[in-house]
Amino acid sequence: MKKVSVVILNYKVKEETLRCILSLKKSDYQNIELITVDNNSGDGIEEEVKKMEGVTFIQTHSNLGYTGGNNIGIKKALEGKADFVFILNPDTEVEKDVISSLVNVAEATQAGIIGPKILFSNKKTIWYAGGIMDLANVLGKHRGVDLKDEGQYNNIEETEFVTGGAMFVRRDVFEKVGLFDEKYFMYLEDSDLCFRAKKMGFKILYNPKAVIYHENAKSAGLGSSLQDYFITRNRMLFAAKFLSFRTKFALFREALRHITNPVRRLAFYDFLTGNFGKGSFLK
Repeated sequence: MKKVSVVILNYKVKEETLRCILSLKKSDYQNIELITVDNNSGDGIEEEVKKMEGVTFIQTHSNLGYTGGNNIGIKKALEGKADFVFILNPDTEVEKDVISSLVNVAEATQAGIIGPKILFSNKKTIWYAGGIMDLANVLGKHRGVDLKDEGQYNNIEETEFVTGGAMFVRRDVFEKVGLFDEKYFMYLEDSDLCFRAKKMGFKILYNPKAVIYHENAKSAGLGSSLQDYFITRNRMLFAAKFLSFRTKFALFREALRHITNPVRRLAFYDFLTGNFGKGSFLK
């Protein structure tokens, strides 16, 4: 039986993280390793997790962002000989057959990265049913978002990107493509990894037979200045790495149009000066 390591990154969402772990403990898949990484939250998560049997806890002692924190967990998983790494947001809960379904589809298709169907916590409304990437504007969209789940996206199929909220990754992807690019810190790092994986010939799939539930943006804050800063800067980073001069120039002009916005101005300045990772927004 293939080994699956689940990496859950906590940043000041202790209660959600604990619920996520408990849902994973009900899994019907037997060969699971649970790894919880904490980005120096100071929320008491370490004491709680260490009471749980079969959960490895790693304290980073710093806020390394989504990329840095998850990379530490991924490295631990690979050292432990995981065949697959399931990167999971802490504000999610899984059905008991999720990991079994993801493993079965991965084995049948040899896909490199697979994303499950993700519903909001009401268990009725779609959050993710495949990823659509608008490369001309460097914007990712979740197919079906905010629609009622009526089985309209129930086919296993290739998709343009898998959200980092629930990303099931074959070991070979990390070994051949690399880990998350820590320049991003947070946002668009999932699309970056999928883009690199596809360029290396790996298949990216959406698997609706695996279902999880998600409370959106619990750590970062949906629509926050923090989100605006990182998405603005990281769109330009993604374009600089992969896309045409025309797309880069379009994003440059867009940034100039929003130069009076202090958050976007800071993001633009940090991009131009190569101040990536945590950047200037977070102290």
